[in-house]
Amino acid sequence: MKNFRFPLFVFLMGIVLLAASCGEKSIEKSEGQKALSLDSAKSNLVNVSGELFSIPSPIQTALLIQESGAEYKPELLNDSKGYSEYETNTQKAMNLGIYGTDMAYSSLYEDSQKALSYFKAIDNLAKDLGVISAISPDLVKRLGANADNPDSLVYLIGRFYEEGDAYLKKNERYDIASLVILGGWIESSHLSAQSATGGNQAARDRVAQQKESSSTIVKALDKTADRNFKKSDLYQVLDSIQEAFASVQSSYSFEQPQTDAAKKLTVIKSKTDYQVSDSLLNSIAALLESARTKITEK
Repeated sequence: MKNFRFPLFVFLMGIVLLAASCGEKSIEKSEGQKALSLDSAKSNLVNVSGELFSIPSPIQTALLIQESGAEYKPELLNDSKGYSEYETNTQKAMNLGIYGTDMAYSSLYEDSQKALSYFKAIDNLAKDLGVISAISPDLVKRLGANADNPDSLVYLIGRFYEEGDAYLKKNERYDIASLVILGGWIESSHLSAQSATGGNQAARDRVAQQKESSSTIVKALDKTADRNFKKSDLYQVLDSIQEAFASVQSSYSFEQPQTDAAKKLTVIKSKTDYQVSDSLLNSIAALLESARTKITEK
């Protein structure tokens, strides 16, 4: 059995934080807002053969784009009506990741109708992949009934992903998980790159920060993807993306340690700064768009 521990839906669990902040009970709102603020800079951990790697969550990337003041650009998102044209499990899994990121992005910009359309696509792809069996039918009905209520919609979407996450922890769907992670990472990085090339500094920084993540993605796929995928044009583009990110300049520095005398604990802090030139940024953006096109094409 391949050792790849990363629940299929965990990369979108930031939506649960949004769910808490926009939930159906007022007590959840203050707690959720606090959690969203505290966790917005955190990353997900991927365990590949006992080695831990960090991948920024697409929900965090979408949140960063929104908070930077970037304009909402729904035209950049995948067509939610095209899910039925994806035939193979590989296509379905990668586009499940794409649609999940698009749902998070549109939810954060309060486009509830578009978010719901992505949920419908996700629901259908999850059924095709055999993931939906753990999702409560009542929850699906409530999602449909709350299409015009953004707060409840985001809360219920969070519930959906909680149930999906529990199912996948139990069933260890490593191959599907890695492809969903790939789709989510490509889409969130693509959205960042499009904002970055338009002059958004926060998005530019976010793109540069994907230097390690690009390597992590390829390592995860090396462990889990089948031979056909590794021979595909997409896989070659992913290698090129990794090579491009390797040229991003990074510097590592230590910051002032924090000591808790009562607990007799000292926390050593560090910071990594990234620098990416305009030409390299444009190259990365073009490669990300190429990979995304190969994933989303019918």
